[in-house]
Amino acid sequence: MSTAEDAVCTGGADGMGEDRGAPRRAPLNACLERTAKLLDRTVERVGRASAWLTLVLVLLVAGDVVARYVWHAGSVAEQELEWHVLAVVAMMAASYTVQQGEHVRVDIFYQRYSERVKQWMEFLVPLLVIVPVALFFAAVSLKFVSMSYAIHETSPDPGGLPARWALKAFMPLGFGLVAVQGVAMVLSNFLALRRGGRS
Repeated sequence: MSTAEDAVCTGGADGMGEDRGAPRRAPLNACLERTAKLLDRTVERVGRASAWLTLVLVLLVAGDVVARYVWHAGSVAEQELEWHVLAVVAMMAASYTVQQGEHVRVDIFYQRYSERVKQWMEFLVPLLVIVPVALFFAAVSLKFVSMSYAIHETSPDPGGLPARWALKAFMPLGFGLVAVQGVAMVLSNFLALRRGGRS
């Protein structure tokens, strides 16, 4: 099935359609749909994988509590690792949150719109807001990562974790994934609007 879809995306197995006069709307739709599904699957897999980090975070916090109240011991590195893991979960799961529609939206207005208006909003908001803003923050955060790497930034606290740049690297990666999900939403809703326009 994927071979046939690949052929559709490339305009036929020989790179040319059998009928040069045939409309190319259907092949274009197939290409866009395959691309949207691929991007969606990528974001979903990253989101589901990052969800397991919440278990790691719970175990870290539980271990920290037990160490403090049972053995009266603590570790600066372990405490920093806790919020490092939390930061990674937040950045890597943001795109999955958008995909599942769990992000914050002004429902008091959105729920009153017709389905057609909602479709246009689901197309225009990612196109004009989510993707450009996410790419902007990804580009800006790259400077923080490179600066942190250049000065070999570490924790300012004694016994803290080294390589602070590694944590900051999840900022452009997370915003990049949000942009990827935004592109998937643009493609999916563009197709939905196109089909609605023909019906």
